[in-house]
Amino acid sequence: AQLTLRTALVVQFAIAQTVTGKVTDASGEPVLGATVLVKGSSNATTTDFDGNYSISAVATDVLVYSFAGYTPQEIPVGDRNVIDIVMEEALDAVVVQAYRTASVAKSNVAATTITSEDIVDRPNASVIQRLQGQIPGLTVQTNTGQPGANSLIQLRGISSINGNTEPLIVVDGVPVDEDAFRTFNPNDIETTTVLKDAAATAIYGNRGANGVIVITTRGGKYNSPLTINYSVNAV
Repeated sequence: AQLTLRTALVVQFAIAQTVTGKVTDASGEPVLGATVLVKGSSNATTTDFDGNYSISAVATDVLVYSFAGYTPQEIPVGDRNVIDIVMEEALDAVVVQAYRTASVAKSNVAATTITSEDIVDRPNASVIQRLQGQIPGLTVQTNTGQPGANSLIQLRGISSINGNTEPLIVVDGVPVDEDAFRTFNPNDIETTTVLKDAAATAIYGNRGANGVIVITTRGGKYNSPLTINYSVNAV
């Protein structure tokens, strides 16, 4: 009798059930094309125009919800037939694209973002020199060791003999000349985004043909606590 009962329980949990639900974002809008996958299998489906989905699963399965630009979620099925999910945007990596910002997953521009934490405690006095070794393909050449000396910046290679091949530098939305960084405090920079593919010309025109370095300086944030940063150099 005990063996028969155990067999019945195993059969009961192995019976597939239809799980339905709706996938929305934080604002309540449906997410079209989100993937719903039974973990460890090839059984998957996608949400329709209204964010609805339907998939066959057993009680012991785990459903994985994923979509570009959002954080994946894993939800055990259990005894539920309806599972609604709210997707959270992955905001840990944001690309600055001229008049807008976008997550890396949604961005159509090849970009590299360097935060202030990535270049902190670097001994370089120049903002641009601190990017050396951080951006693939970026070369910074300084002919003299004089403090504040101008540097030759190459981001997309040398494409002209007589013309200027240095990238466009934009600080808080304003194009500036590289000479302005002679007196620019590197500690004032929050993020640096480097746009280096042809899509940059669609945003900045022919001025972005040599690549674009977009710099965002530090600023106050709403409801942010008081923070104090200091650095000490022992002599």
